[in-house]
Amino acid sequence: MNNSWMARGRRAGLSAAVAVAAVLCAPGAAQAQKSLSWGTGGDLDTMDVHIAGTVASWVMYQMVYETLLTTDKDLKLRPGLAESWQQDSPTSYTLTLRRDAKWSNGRPVVASDVIGSMQRITGVEMNPAGVAAAKTDEEKKKASNRIASYWSRQLGVIKSMTPVDERTVRFELDKPHTAFLAALAHITAAIIPMKEFRDGSYDPTRQLMGSGPFMVSAYKPKESWTLVRNPHYWRRGYPKVDTLNVLIIPDEAARVAALRDGRIDYSSFANPDIGRLVAGDGKLTVTSQNTTNYFRMDLNALSDKSAFKDKRVRQAANLAIDRDALANIVFAGAARPDYPVPGAFGKAACKDVDTYRLPRPERLDKARKLIAATGKGSVDVELIASSGDPIYARMAQVIQQNLKQVGINVKIQQMPVAEYLNKVFTKGEFDAALSWLAGYSDPAMVVAWWNPKFAVWNTVFHEYVPALADALEQLRGAADGAVRDAQLAEICRMIDDGANILALVSKVDFIVHRNDAMEIRLDPVSGSSSTYQYVAEFASKR
Repeated sequence: MNNSWMARGRRAGLSAAVAVAAVLCAPGAAQAQKSLSWGTGGDLDTMDVHIAGTVASWVMYQMVYETLLTTDKDLKLRPGLAESWQQDSPTSYTLTLRRDAKWSNGRPVVASDVIGSMQRITGVEMNPAGVAAAKTDEEKKKASNRIASYWSRQLGVIKSMTPVDERTVRFELDKPHTAFLAALAHITAAIIPMKEFRDGSYDPTRQLMGSGPFMVSAYKPKESWTLVRNPHYWRRGYPKVDTLNVLIIPDEAARVAALRDGRIDYSSFANPDIGRLVAGDGKLTVTSQNTTNYFRMDLNALSDKSAFKDKRVRQAANLAIDRDALANIVFAGAARPDYPVPGAFGKAACKDVDTYRLPRPERLDKARKLIAATGKGSVDVELIASSGDPIYARMAQVIQQNLKQVGINVKIQQMPVAEYLNKVFTKGEFDAALSWLAGYSDPAMVVAWWNPKFAVWNTVFHEYVPALADALEQLRGAADGAVRDAQLAEICRMIDDGANILALVSKVDFIVHRNDAMEIRLDPVSGSSSTYQYVAEFASKR
């Protein structure tokens, strides 16, 4: 999770009064209704699917919205709203929409919905005449229909978007961009109903209205959502339940209790102890799902007040961290040491750098020499472990012991999420901080964030390295294969040398469901926080 996006989403705000996207259809109302209850750890930070950067938001959006493409258990692209696609040239792509795809109001999803959605994300002006005629800033904003979406950077520069016909769209990019299709598969690139957006009957900052399996019936901020079947969903016979009740329960222990007493049927956890906590309850099944996400530690390379401004201290910390200990002590062996290019992609790109290749005694020796070269016997730093996840405090304690062995004395700071976000991503007033990074579904999308001019969210603490920025730009146009793998290996070497964002261990999600109440389908690996991408297939046993 890039937490600066979370802060941006909060600033966008939520409206207390949310208009219902559609109403329940009268036919069939007297029939027996099937329902499931999902317990989620957090509410949306903003209603706007095109700007939110938190997993709690992404997962909720996936109940209602759809993307042109999705990924499968092998992180390969598969059809979403687009039933087929082809690459016509190194810079040209043609996608064909599903014939039966419709919005929850019954209107077909058409090419103009796709083009308008992409224009909104990328910031292309859609109504220049209307903007010119507007007299106030509010009128200009409404007329422009534009937003500042961080996701536009992952999509790249789109030169043109052409409606071949009602169901077909052709994209022309300014230059080859291998991860373009993968970027279309993330929920931030969701397609929204543009006709309703333009006529004012749908406001994406206050409503959820999509073409996915569910639509919103009711919402109580920070408490619950009631989602009901979208009667116009293109997949006939789905979703398998009529109602999905969503309870917002931030406390993990409270969610476990809700699972035990049947108030919820399924939920997700980051805590590796969840298996032990529910052991002995035959009605609860725990499924671990690997992801391309990983825990990370951000080091401040820009602040004069931070010892980590000295690259040698950053490199020493990177070498001294015992990732195996983190995986085994904190995550009970469920996690594994991870790399800037996530291990879930099956790439060996980062495994040969000293941080991972050398035996631990050699790494410690090298780290001590780096600290000695600074002319100081030891250095003092503070490590932020926010209250956003109790796992951070446990990780911080292991890292504190690791770094002490090479002369880096760590003081652990625990603070509320809002304060952490402000210190790290707004003010840059910190030494080190724990967080996690979303891995998405293509390696180039992950390492792109090491260019702060591209990422933006890390500009207050990440050093800009021109050679690395150039290598990352070249990677965007490289086709998957041996040449691209070699580029990734060189990029890993440069990332390791800079030691500015440290990949730590993989982030595993643990899904618990009541086996007596439901049938669930989960992939063994998730690449875009799409844990519940098969929610339409979840079935009630009641």
